[in-house]
Amino acid sequence: MIKRFLKYGFFIVGIILLFISCERDDICPESTPTTPFLIIEFFDVAEPDQNKTIKNLSYIAENTTDTVFLGIVDSIALPLNTNQNTTQFQLIRNTNDDNFRNVDTIRFIYEVSEKYVNRACGFKAIFKDLSAVRTIENPASNNWIRSVSTEQLNVENEQNTHVFILH
Repeated sequence: MIKRFLKYGFFIVGIILLFISCERDDICPESTPTTPFLIIEFFDVAEPDQNKTIKNLSYIAENTTDTVFLGIVDSIALPLNTNQNTTQFQLIRNTNDDNFRNVDTIRFIYEVSEKYVNRACGFKAIFKDLSAVRTIENPASNNWIRSVSTEQLNVENEQNTHVFILH
């Protein structure tokens, strides 16, 4: 009887210790804001208050060969590099048409700081003092991007447009 009690007692104590030592999984919910993307809106250079769509837009990030096709858009979200203070993109208009394909280059310069979100999500990057510089081709009429303006100096969320591009 005592052997049976000890046997089951150790088993029950072992199970209890197993459950006590377990911790719930920390999973970052999708609804939690993490490192934000850079939001860019496109406007008509002739009517700067009017959004203007771009057909067959794609981009290539610096130091990659992957082309990300976006389609017909009037705004885009681009990922900024969290390990450097600069990210360069080639924005390609008319990606699918070799005769009218046009590539413009924009470099975004910023300072990266980290903000603690929570235990499950860890840290997120905040980009401060954002500026945008476009490469001007020779002749400048080859550029499809006519002007770039920084509207928000800090990239802290994706609710606001950070950069306006006139084309």
